[in-house]
Amino acid sequence: MNIETFEAMRIDERGAIEWTQLIEISGMPEAELRELVDDGALVPVDIGSSSWSFDAHALPIARAAGRLRRELDLDAHALAVVLRFVARIEELEAELRALRAGVAQPLRR
Repeated sequence: MNIETFEAMRIDERGAIEWTQLIEISGMPEAELRELVDDGALVPVDIGSSSWSFDAHALPIARAAGRLRRELDLDAHALAVVLRFVARIEELEAELRALRAGVAQPLRR
């Protein structure tokens, strides 16, 4: 078992990701990751808490942010915009799959 697998299992069991873990997993500097929180791309479970934790959904967002930052050399604000677009695309793809499966209500016009 490699370190990444162990880390993923530990996160799944706890159901929350600590701020320091998110920094490590994303590979981004803390200041840039904090900007993503400020821009609303990452949302802590309790933003008023002295030590932030995030639900498991933040993990792929942080990893994608780190990858996009490295590959496209984007700043934190551009990353936040791109991450919102990615999230919207994922929502639309899920809606399309549901429509194709006959589960969702068709769009009303």
